[in-house]
Amino acid sequence: MRTPLLLTTVAATALVIATSASAQDFYGQLYGGITFPDDPTFSGIVGGAPADVDTTLDEGFLIGGSVGLRFASVPNLRAEVELSYGENDIDGINFSGNGLAPEVGVGGDISHTSLLVNGYWDFQTNGPLTPYVGAGLGVGFVDTSAVYGPGVRLDSSDDVFALQLIAGASYDLSESTALFADVRYRQFFDVSADRITPAGGLASVSDDISLTSFNVGVRLNF
Repeated sequence: MRTPLLLTTVAATALVIATSASAQDFYGQLYGGITFPDDPTFSGIVGGAPADVDTTLDEGFLIGGSVGLRFASVPNLRAEVELSYGENDIDGINFSGNGLAPEVGVGGDISHTSLLVNGYWDFQTNGPLTPYVGAGLGVGFVDTSAVYGPGVRLDSSDDVFALQLIAGASYDLSESTALFADVRYRQFFDVSADRITPAGGLASVSDDISLTSFNVGVRLNF
């Protein structure tokens, strides 16, 4: 329900970027990395009682790209619109309604597509190395697809509020090309999934999903 407002905000920011910069202010970048997720505990009312679906996630991947600009009036400041995709396999599930033993037959994954507006502050130095910090806000489209036990499923697509924090550094290879490496912490808020049983039982469970990624990429200045 929050998606139209978030998408409008992202689109408006992209329009501001496009209309407030000359060509030489623009840059584009691509990156990829490995993600280390926090394990979510999806909670809700299942069978008329509170219950948890404690989920263990494997390390996964994150790939993304962005288009941004530097502000001539504030050389340390830049802004961008980022699109990224990531995925983590589900390694284990414990359902509190079945006691402490781990569930069997666990499979599936949680994937996420993010559309974010990021702002950065570059710490200018006299050399080619430039440390930076940043933060981003936007929308995450999170798909949950899991199965465990005797055919119980977690199955849902949810669009939620997302944020990220960024810290890293870039290294200029030339005036037009730089390599960068950074760490990003990303969180998706109140992700819901449907718990569906073979008998047709349906319950909604939810939790925040967060992950830390270590990334490398290339930036091209236009």
